[in-house]
Amino acid sequence: MLKKSSISFAIALSFLSLGLTPVAHAAAVVKNGVACTKSGASTVVAVKGVKKTYICTNNPAAATNPNVAKSGKTWTLKTCVSYYAAYKGNQQSIDEQRALVNVMTEPDKTTYTKQLDASEATLNTVLSAIEQNYCKTGL
Repeated sequence: MLKKSSISFAIALSFLSLGLTPVAHAAAVVKNGVACTKSGASTVVAVKGVKKTYICTNNPAAATNPNVAKSGKTWTLKTCVSYYAAYKGNQQSIDEQRALVNVMTEPDKTTYTKQLDASEATLNTVLSAIEQNYCKTGL
């Protein structure tokens, strides 16, 4: 009887230790803002069945957002990097269009300036969503 209890206890203890160790280890390893060393490295983390890809790089939103880690290479969601690049491309396009509008005459200059202002306001809203939902530390 004692032998069966010892075996059952040993099996239960091994299941318990196997069940707790991976969860505790995986929870704090890779998130936005966690330092990493190998620039360009990537890893995939599954959280509640959803796979997220992280890249070891400087978070592109760090310069403009106080909720983003500012120190060196950190794990950053791949979607943060790609969405931020798309934002920068759109911002560059607006800036280039502004240069063209500046040489126009009235009333076209005023009309196109208002359109560009509206586009830039929308783009700033998108940037805020990108920073909050993909680039913020801890995601």
